Amino acid sequence: IARFRANPRTPFQIAPPPPPPAYGARGAWVLWPDKEVGTGQADVFYVHSTTYYSGKSWNAPIGDAASDLVLKQTAAPNQAGPFLGIGPIFGPRYRQATLYAFFTNKFDGEAARRFAYDDVRAAFKAFLATTDGKRPLILAGYGQGGLHVQGLLQEFFQKDEALRNRLAVAYIINQATPLGLFKSTLAKTPPCSSPDDVRCVISYIDLEPKFDGEMKRVRLRSMSWSGSGGLAPTAGEPLLCVNPLTWTITEEYAGPEDHIGAASATGIRFGGTPPAVTHAVGAKCVGGILVVDRPSQDFLRRRALFGAKWRAQNYNLFYFDLAEDARRRAGNVAQRIEDEYMNLDPIEETIDLGDSPINKVPD
Repeated sequence: IARFRANPRTPFQIAPPPPPPAYGARGAWVLWPDKEVGTGQADVFYVHSTTYYSGKSWNAPIGDAASDLVLKQTAAPNQAGPFLGIGPIFGPRYRQATLYAFFTNKFDGEAARRFAYDDVRAAFKAFLATTDGKRPLILAGYGQGGLHVQGLLQEFFQKDEALRNRLAVAYIINQATPLGLFKSTLAKTPPCSSPDDVRCVISYIDLEPKFDGEMKRVRLRSMSWSGSGGLAPTAGEPLLCVNPLTWTITEEYAGPEDHIGAASATGIRFGGTPPAVTHAVGAKCVGGILVVDRPSQDFLRRRALFGAKWRAQNYNLFYFDLAEDARRRAGNVAQRIEDEYMNLDPIEETIDLGDSPINKVPD
């Protein structure tokens, strides 16, 4: 029922597109740093999950009231909140694909996602133009935002060594990332396989055991960028799953004792720190999905009714794990950049030419 109600009735080809955002204006950003740009360990580019659930159009208008409310009260605090201590956070509004677009792999759904990515691409270019070209950076995308971070990694980072060297880590959360991409379109940005890796990608989709049907859908019907500007179904391909309790790629169970802390930042003024719920869950990667223990705290459980499992969640199970991980990797890449600079080959020894062969300007 939830999917049916969210299905736009007008085909994408003839639906008038919403007006584009102007990323030179503050209003085009849900998050823009109040503090001076260039402070902290790294600059963070955050792409929010789907917050537009309407069937009125395939792509959300910028400033849609219902979507913006979810974005400000739920998505941004829980998703971008872990990175508050790292440095300035830049989070664009974009003409996101509506939720239904992710339940169809036909033209309309794919076109809506490509349309949304074009906005994110433009916002990322504005972000690069605003920030220091030598500072570490972090990418973080959730759900639909994770798909767009995949696209940014493919388009901007594979051929640009200088940009790639600044990357502390890219987080692709609750979006399928096929392992095969790391042999092709993401070959220069490998998976993070240890807590100290940098210039790498972390991806996981966390679900409780009861969501076995959703796990099957994710494995078989998710879409990822193919590298040619199009989308391709996962169709059972192995997926990257980095366990956020150990930051390793393994199917070994990590218990609650490894869990730094979950949080619900919903409704908290952005910039505030929510209370930590420590040692709340254990987790294990199973077939590319991070299967998490059912939390004893009711407010940390994913809802199932009326499509709630696909919407922005009121919590982040790994809020403080992400915060600690981002700080460590930002520090590591900053040190790596400094070491690489110090180890540059020295300038060749100068040669004494004796008398200058250049005619001097007369007095």
